[in-house]
Amino acid sequence: MASQTKIYNTFAEINKELEILKVEKDLAYARFRKDLNETKDSLQPGNIIGEGPKKVLGVLGAFSGPIKSAALTFLFKKLF
Repeated sequence: MASQTKIYNTFAEINKELEILKVEKDLAYARFRKDLNETKDSLQPGNIIGEGPKKVLGVLGAFSGPIKSAALTFLFKKLF
């Protein structure tokens, strides 16, 4: 890959090239931030465990006391 040297005739050409490079850099940074946020969101515990366990945990949240403890114990024994 051969690198070509650009020749500028005016400062206006240089400024235009710098503006284009800045916009490209800002766009690349915005894409990076978006991808990073999507990755962080996908690694949240609720997204990792899937829909089935999420529904079960939602139902278990409605229970309290010994029923909840027994259900959680049963669930963990089945999973692990």
